Amino acid sequence: MSLFEAAAAPQPLSLWVMLGGGLLAFVSPCVLPMLPVYAMYLLGGQSGRAPATALVRRCLGLLCGFVLLFTLMGAGAGALGSLLKNAGRGVLDTVTGVLMMLFGLWMLDLIHPRTGMPGWLARLQPAMNGFWGSFVFGLLIAVSWTPCLTPVLGNALLLCASQENATLWTGIVSLAVFALGLCLPMLAVMLFYQWLKGALGWLRNHQAIIRRAAGVAMMAYGLYLILRS
Repeated sequence: MSLFEAAAAPQPLSLWVMLGGGLLAFVSPCVLPMLPVYAMYLLGGQSGRAPATALVRRCLGLLCGFVLLFTLMGAGAGALGSLLKNAGRGVLDTVTGVLMMLFGLWMLDLIHPRTGMPGWLARLQPAMNGFWGSFVFGLLIAVSWTPCLTPVLGNALLLCASQENATLWTGIVSLAVFALGLCLPMLAVMLFYQWLKGALGWLRNHQAIIRRAAGVAMMAYGLYLILRS
């Protein structure tokens, strides 16, 4: 059976869940605090606001860098899910449920796995000049955020791989939607930071509550998968 089944497409509910996962990643502790810094990069640093055409190129480059990384991950998850179709549904649901409950405990700060990124990656700061400079910048900051986003991103990849119609194509589409849920509000805040500082402050103040609510939801759905298997 081909990994690119023509009839296979992500379910609409699955795509909404992926979009919600991207939005949840946006309010994570590794994203919100860095937005003022990235806004300065995007808007032209100390030299003032960049021309509109340069700003569009930078936004597109940053968006494409994010989407590329996450869609590659989604392709892998979808391909794995396609290969596991012959495994018993109950076994797959149980494994997925257990992992989702672990990610939920992580979101609730009840377990603290060690995560980190290579030092050389943390030191890289490519200039956001034009489309390609912004593309590389977006790719690198997406990679650098991955350890911090593990519970949310891991949950999205699990759901992607465990879909009954999982294919490489459904994985690509699902994680592209996840990437858009993360990147589009990030770009909006960076572009309109002066007007959205109040909303950003509210999100920072309620970050812990949002994270815990997401953790409870992950654990509840994980338990549901285990019980139905």
